[in-house]
Amino acid sequence: MNLLFLDQNVFNILGLENLDEAKKQVLLTKLNEVVSDRVSFRLMDEFSEPDQLEFDKLTAKGVSDEEIGQFLNGKVDLQAIILEEVTNFKEQLAGDVAAWRENLK
Repeated sequence: MNLLFLDQNVFNILGLENLDEAKKQVLLTKLNEVVSDRVSFRLMDEFSEPDQLEFDKLTAKGVSDEEIGQFLNGKVDLQAIILEEVTNFKEQLAGDVAAWRENLK
């Protein structure tokens, strides 16, 4: 799942706004993976047991993103889940950075 989840604000949150573009892309890829995992766990929490089994079957078969989207349609509000998880992750990052800075004093 390719999530366009973080804009340049994440680099400001982390104090890395001056990081070169290549390193930003590497970091952004890793952060995307974290959010993608969080969204996946959240979906599993939202699904009924039969839906979880069906979703597992679909992903095991390697179906297209379109087919996954059709399955999700009507079962969950994927955009809302993504937005919530991105927001929560950004808040967590901001809190962690603030705590690290405080500990460095």
